[in-house]
Amino acid sequence: MDTQPPNPNFADRARAALLAHACGDRFGAPLEFVSDLSVRTRAVHLGNWTDDTHMSLYLGEALLAYGPITDQSPFAADRFGTLVGEAFVRWLHDPLTPTTAPGNTCLTGARHFERDRDWKTSGIRSSDGCGAVMRIVPIALAWRGEALLEAARISALVTHAHPNALEATMAGAWLVGRILDTGVWGAACVEDAIRHLNGPWSQGGNLAASLNAALEWAQRGEEWLDEPAIPPGDGGWRSGSALGLAVAAALRWPADLGLAVEKAARIQGDSDSVACLTGALLGAALGTAAIPPAWLATLPRRAEIAGLADRLAAIRA
Repeated sequence: MDTQPPNPNFADRARAALLAHACGDRFGAPLEFVSDLSVRTRAVHLGNWTDDTHMSLYLGEALLAYGPITDQSPFAADRFGTLVGEAFVRWLHDPLTPTTAPGNTCLTGARHFERDRDWKTSGIRSSDGCGAVMRIVPIALAWRGEALLEAARISALVTHAHPNALEATMAGAWLVGRILDTGVWGAACVEDAIRHLNGPWSQGGNLAASLNAALEWAQRGEEWLDEPAIPPGDGGWRSGSALGLAVAAALRWPADLGLAVEKAARIQGDSDSVACLTGALLGAALGTAAIPPAWLATLPRRAEIAGLADRLAAIRA
């Protein structure tokens, strides 16, 4: 069933997408490496968010530096790719970065760009880890249409050049953008994404299979996410399962952002990445009122995250 939020406006839902993304990241962080079923009941002590949010902030900076897309100023791939690469080099050298559990592929891609300054070749072709899709929210806040899709693809290429990573990043950004445009979240959104993945969005990957599995699982009404049921079945470490599990959680518990994020985090896998993507999807649909107040009250750099969302939404085209 599609979910229509009560009355939050676009600006509120845009802000909620990025705030709920950070809240999900933070909630999932202490559970990320729990590899047994105690993950479902273990107490969560909220600390800082991880590289999922940190890289999103730097990607947001690149989008703001680029500015709005207009008929007079169409999207320029090389300029955007260079701005993203430069932003990730700054992220690489940020003193906070080592404390946020950064992924090896993201680190390597940023180092490659720093050395060669070529976003077309800096990404790791063999890696379809979730490091590219985990950071897509700022793109959906700033742009729409073909610019959004190409920006998502390029943002992935800087670090992750595997076809699955490219498809997941494009589909993830499009889903958040579609929800922001319509205020509606549900199976129809996912079905549209699958059709596009089987057509013009195809990069030679198999992300459509992950989303199809998410649709099927969500219809079963189970109490806990089933990691092996969402290809590639690794609990979110790779891009297909990260986005697929997040979609499954957001479809299964569409009216309760807090519950969906908690269920997404309580998996035997990449808890923070799956939870942050779940938060982004439902934040875009339900608005800031749906985020548990206790999560927001202590969210590190909350004002900065909200301000970034507002500035990105202001240039959306």
